[in-house]
Amino acid sequence: MFKSSQSSYPSQSKMLKNLLSEAYKTAKQGLCGDRVLAQKETVDYRLGICATCDKFNAEEKRCTLCGCFMMVKANLEASNCPDNKW
Repeated sequence: MFKSSQSSYPSQSKMLKNLLSEAYKTAKQGLCGDRVLAQKETVDYRLGICATCDKFNAEEKRCTLCGCFMMVKANLEASNCPDNKW
């Protein structure tokens, strides 16, 4: 199911918790009528920070702290970096 690099990511239960947290924040924001998707400039800024971070797996485009796919997470307005970089 996962490549051998999975050991560098949080446990599957922690990644599931992170995913559900992001989904909850995004749904709540959408239901309140707020912007759900980040503007292109924000996404580019976030991904630029990720690209220089030592916790970013560039090959898989994932964060090793939260396990998220950053091409998705960076596009969600309510999301934040688990290392507080954005």
